[in-house]
Amino acid sequence: MAKKKSKKFNLRDFLHKVFIPSHKNSHRPYALRHLMLSIYSVALIISHLSFGAVQYTPVTANPDELAKDVLAGINTERRETGRQALVENNLLKDAAQNKLKDMFRKNYWDHSSPTGVKAWGFINETGYSYTSAGENLARGFISADSMVEAWMDSETHKKNILDENFTETGIAVGNGVIGNKETTVAVQLFGAPSAAFTQSSAIVAGEKSVSPNFSLSRPLTGSNTPYFVVYMLIFSLILFDGIMLRINKNHKDRKHLFAFRTSLGLSTVFLLVLCISLTQTW
Repeated sequence: MAKKKSKKFNLRDFLHKVFIPSHKNSHRPYALRHLMLSIYSVALIISHLSFGAVQYTPVTANPDELAKDVLAGINTERRETGRQALVENNLLKDAAQNKLKDMFRKNYWDHSSPTGVKAWGFINETGYSYTSAGENLARGFISADSMVEAWMDSETHKKNILDENFTETGIAVGNGVIGNKETTVAVQLFGAPSAAFTQSSAIVAGEKSVSPNFSLSRPLTGSNTPYFVVYMLIFSLILFDGIMLRINKNHKDRKHLFAFRTSLGLSTVFLLVLCISLTQTW
């Protein structure tokens, strides 16, 4: 009895069917069919959310050490642009601490308190005399480097950091709960000291508070835009595969039709979440 010869594996033929449209795969490369595209989508969303969960882990570092590192990072940025390093002022530090405690006590994270008190109110309470002042806020960062980098990526915060008029600063960092979430908040106040305080000259540049580049409630930011681009590509390929299903008349097969609709539905949901988050700002 003659033995049946086993078909020899042909790598070139295999790669051709997986990646190149031809009559061998009904012009639907296996790697680009809706089933595989759905697997890519799930893997991408898992990696995306996993990255966010890690980045949004509450900071457990020593607040005092973090404050020192932030000041060092700020002064590095100033020196690199030819500006004088900021000197820590105890009155500004007290004001920053009072603002920090007020945010935790009243459960808010903003440049204005629920009663409308801004940074100047906390500064004035300490008796600090200035011609101009500024405030930067940050929340949820795991390192001083990432915090300073985020501030420098924001024009309003960067303006405060590099303002040549500011010569003194006060920084407060603390762990607490805001919005039912444990987090680390940083407050930095800037000041240009004077012998006589002029209220009308008080200014603020950091009107937008800064949070980490990624969180589970905001899955898309500038640094994560590549995720959005890849999702768009996958979504487009799923649509193209649907067109090929109709051309090959496989759309009448219930199995193929159900799998395609499931893949398209999942991708649509992912895109909607990303598009909505793209329009959100802190």
